[in-house]
Amino acid sequence: MRRSRGQGAGLAPASSRPDRRALLKAAAAGAASVLLAAHTPYGQWTVYRQRNLFIVASRTDEAALILARAIVEGFATELPESRARVTRATDPVRIASLLATRQLDVAVVSRGDAAAMRAGSGDFRAVGAVAVNSVAELGAHLMVTLDTFKPKHAYLLALSVDHLRPKLPIVAASAPEPTKPPIHPGAQAYYSGLPAP
Repeated sequence: MRRSRGQGAGLAPASSRPDRRALLKAAAAGAASVLLAAHTPYGQWTVYRQRNLFIVASRTDEAALILARAIVEGFATELPESRARVTRATDPVRIASLLATRQLDVAVVSRGDAAAMRAGSGDFRAVGAVAVNSVAELGAHLMVTLDTFKPKHAYLLALSVDHLRPKLPIVAASAPEPTKPPIHPGAQAYYSGLPAP
């Protein structure tokens, strides 16, 4: 007696067997999604950025870089929970872009760059206006952050920079000061003698 192709010991009927190609495609798609999700650099950067305070300064502004390094060094004892780090951007326009896209939150920039960033003028036209607020005055420079930065954090930054001020290599402004961005509400609370928000 002859058996038909789909019948016999251990064989399912042809109509109920899964398509081998479909199974391979599903397995490959599943493996790819697991690998891609586990090794996304942006996801790792987001977590790292949440655990550490990055203070960005421009490679083209040596005084800003020196200030940022001195602040980070001081924060190691003054504000150790911030785990502060210095990062360098290629130029102030790149800093504006990093702030505008919320990839970084805090920068040390010249007063002129801060004002132009806020207005979206000059070299910053391509990025557009960035809602930066002042956290600390540092002579010819400012520590700035976005207006969305947490008030409590801005308060702590202002307090810590104020304590470090005698040790910071602050260069006095030589030219008339441009209009500076508004003071962040959290920093303003500190300067007004109010408790932390």
